[in-house]
Amino acid sequence: MGSAEERQEQSTGYPSFIDGVPESDWIHLRLDEEDQRLVRNKLSEHNQLGYAVQLTVVRFLGRFQTDMERIPEDLVLRVGDQLGITDPLAEIRRYGSNRDTVREHAREIAKERGWTSFSKGKPKLVAQLEARLEITTDGPKAMTLEALAWLRKNQVLLPSYSTLRSLVVDCHSAVADAVTKKLCGKLTSHQVATVDWLMEVPADERISRLDRLRRGVSVPSWTNFEKALTRADEVRGLGFTDVDVSDVPERKLAQLADHAMTERVTRLKEQSGKRAAVLAAIKRLEKSALDDALDMLDKLISSQFIAKPKKWADKVLIDAYPKFAPDGTLTAQALLAVLESVAERVDHESGEIVDPHTDTDCLRTVLEAVADRDTLMAAAKNLLEYMPARDSDTHETRRAKALEQFKDVRRLVPVLVDRVPFGATPAGRPTLTALHTLPHLLNRTDVRLDDIDTTLLKGSWGRLVRGGPEQPEGTVNLPAYALCLLETFHRQLCKREIFGHGCSRWADLRARLLSNEVWEQVRPNLLTSLGLPEDPATYLEQARKDLHADLTRVASRLPEGAPAPLVDGNLRLPKGQPLRTSNLSRQVEKLLPKVELPQVVLEVLSRTGGITAFTTRNGSPSPDPQFALSVAAVLVGHGCNLGLEAVASDKDALRLDRLDRVSRNYIRPETIEACNNLMLREQATVPVTMQWNGGRLASVDGLRFTIPTPQPRLQVAPEGNSEVTWLTVLTEQAIQLSGRVVSGRPSAALEALSTLTTHREQAATPGTRQPDAIVAEAGTHKDLVFGLLALSGYSYQPTPNQIEDAKLWRIEKSADYGPLQDATRRHIDLEQIAEHWDDILRVIGSIHHGAVSAHDALRILTRNGKPTKLGAAIASFGRIPMTRHLLRLYDNPEFRRGIEAQSRLHRERAELARRICHGIDGPFPEYYPGLEDRLDVLGLVLNAVVLFNTICIQKIIERLRAQGQVIQDSEIRQLSPLMYHHINMRGRFHFELPAETMLVIVGLEPESA
Repeated sequence: MGSAEERQEQSTGYPSFIDGVPESDWIHLRLDEEDQRLVRNKLSEHNQLGYAVQLTVVRFLGRFQTDMERIPEDLVLRVGDQLGITDPLAEIRRYGSNRDTVREHAREIAKERGWTSFSKGKPKLVAQLEARLEITTDGPKAMTLEALAWLRKNQVLLPSYSTLRSLVVDCHSAVADAVTKKLCGKLTSHQVATVDWLMEVPADERISRLDRLRRGVSVPSWTNFEKALTRADEVRGLGFTDVDVSDVPERKLAQLADHAMTERVTRLKEQSGKRAAVLAAIKRLEKSALDDALDMLDKLISSQFIAKPKKWADKVLIDAYPKFAPDGTLTAQALLAVLESVAERVDHESGEIVDPHTDTDCLRTVLEAVADRDTLMAAAKNLLEYMPARDSDTHETRRAKALEQFKDVRRLVPVLVDRVPFGATPAGRPTLTALHTLPHLLNRTDVRLDDIDTTLLKGSWGRLVRGGPEQPEGTVNLPAYALCLLETFHRQLCKREIFGHGCSRWADLRARLLSNEVWEQVRPNLLTSLGLPEDPATYLEQARKDLHADLTRVASRLPEGAPAPLVDGNLRLPKGQPLRTSNLSRQVEKLLPKVELPQVVLEVLSRTGGITAFTTRNGSPSPDPQFALSVAAVLVGHGCNLGLEAVASDKDALRLDRLDRVSRNYIRPETIEACNNLMLREQATVPVTMQWNGGRLASVDGLRFTIPTPQPRLQVAPEGNSEVTWLTVLTEQAIQLSGRVVSGRPSAALEALSTLTTHREQAATPGTRQPDAIVAEAGTHKDLVFGLLALSGYSYQPTPNQIEDAKLWRIEKSADYGPLQDATRRHIDLEQIAEHWDDILRVIGSIHHGAVSAHDALRILTRNGKPTKLGAAIASFGRIPMTRHLLRLYDNPEFRRGIEAQSRLHRERAELARRICHGIDGPFPEYYPGLEDRLDVLGLVLNAVVLFNTICIQKIIERLRAQGQVIQDSEIRQLSPLMYHHINMRGRFHFELPAETMLVIVGLEPESA
């Protein structure tokens, strides 16, 4: 190998000896018992040493090194030390002098250890690379490293770096050529000519037609908006809209489009894949050109019709403030004086409430005490001049100023109607219909109220459109109506209640939901499984009755005549009290057996058969009879954040090299999940768990880890560091159903439905019960989350500490709820829910069918931090279960204690996690690559402790009852399987296979007679 190639290998991370062997890799290069057996078959010391060195070299390099002079001396010395050879350097020189023996040993090692030559493994590697390259845009360097990883994983001997890189480059070119050929094969001869025509420079211009199309229009103006639409029309008019490229991976299309959009056309014309790249660019422009035009429209409407008039109106108001502020103060003082004079009085002798004696003279005297009549009259008139009328709003001045831009509206509306293909949801359809009729109205001079949709006249627009006294009755101020319609259109466009066909950014968000065809196919079964009806009338009527009954019942239990406990109009919820340790809890804690953490893991693996879950990647179990010891040691080492060195020993099953091999080959996310499922099934058979509600309730919470160096796709925390959150779903038995690491600091409430939907199959383990109630922190969209969870079959039950404001809602407007009358002043509109019922069903069905994640559904239902019309309808429905939950929290102490206990379980589990994961560097203070795998192991160890404690608690209760002690079910419900003081988690661990099962652990058996 030449020095240039050595430097190339060093710079790319390809295995080589140019920098020696890193200290961290020495533990992987120790000779295990099988290596020792093979070495001892050689007769002479130099052959034993050479054979052992070759075993070590191929493990480190992934290929054989037949030139012994290129092998580092420290490696030879360490291997010789393991074999007890006195002068390893001399022996290795003697061994290297016989090249035939060296090559023969290499072939023997390859056969014994399952290494495949590169020539035999090459076809599979090529197939793997081509399959990967079809869906990724990674370059040759990244794909070379991926090929390296594949070769090492499948024990294929590595070639030289240049050979492997050349192979990757060839595969890269082959896949690129295949994609190019596929795209070009979709073009007709006319379309091919059009592509070539786009790359040509017209005689009277300096740039090509493709250059002009891809540059777009940047400066917002009404003229440029029309140019942007012309650009979109030109792209659609090229004749490529019918070319279907859906069978080409999106990333490949994006890569080709990026190339065609940025490469100089003169250089692009000389490249072989030019036509495919231009086609990809055209398919992108078909959507992005209209997106760009609508981006400009958004900026123009926001600035010309809203921002600029608002700036002018604000300045007018600020300038006028010194004129009306004193008058406002004077008028307020006069009004307060009058109100005080006519207020009811209490007779202190009789206690009766009497009306004050008031007449004109009394009121005049009260007012004159503030100011004379003329001054008060002038102040009131001056104030009315600057304040909006009662049937108006604070936007009237700004909107009146915007009428000066009517000439731009007259120019814009026909363009929008004739040139932009808009669509609308039911909420936006009236506005879009009115917009399409507006060009006809603009040509008339006698527009009347009967000619327009008056339901769109909200707030001050009603006054502006109907005009003042000087305007004939029944006629319309056309400029005001046009501005009203355009402002409403813009607002609904931003909410995507009105959307553009053929767009990407301004498209209908509902298009991500199930298509009409698929929805009609799956609709009956999905609605049946969710218990949702096609017609909402009966369903909503029952919801109305349930809410009315709950409000009436709680109101009847309040003391007669006493007001409900309110804070700012919201119900004040009782806060949870610190839990007192019961006598039974203290008894159980004393009787729990004193054990070490390895014993707990081994007992649980033995009882559940969990060791069978740990297999190789091809599903084969380990033949080692002491395999359980090795697995337990790896789980404890990683779970405690100690590393494998801390749990390794001289025992064969616990040797460092064996533990390292078990960790790499057997401890994977899928094997951990399989073992977790066995624990879930086992815990469901323990009778005591039924006293913990049998898994009906679950909580969602997370542990957060700081990332000192910000990494891609992770949110930036307020402190300036990036963060990830280990989000877990916990049952009432304290068993973790699922866990995943998500970026940033998400609200547990917003992630709850997404987590359960993502891990639905994992949660529905045979023999267990899937939770139907969720305890999680309430976020800003709590009404919406209540609705989504309720419609999905879950009950959202945050604790009082997790709710910021306890707002109560009613459906019955005329009902009298006594002490709760003021607290229930907010009204739920069932008609709004019924109006959007079909779309609501489609959203819920899409979530449960897997077409869209629950998290993305929340994004679809909100816009700029506020719910869309559809989101508001789901939020309205969510206020029904939310109000019922708040009433239950207030009225039912046992229910409140139950969900507070579930929330407390998460805190106790986090404390146990910190105890287990103590390590020398503390419990994961910062994120590092591979943390997800460590957290998976920690979750498994936590579940093992919970299952161990659960079975022990069951046996203790049986023993105490056998001795005559009366134990109430309410006492059992207070027991926690997260106790840990009886488990030693520190010091030097001892690993021994259990001789018998957990049933005969000393200290738990009933005393003999």
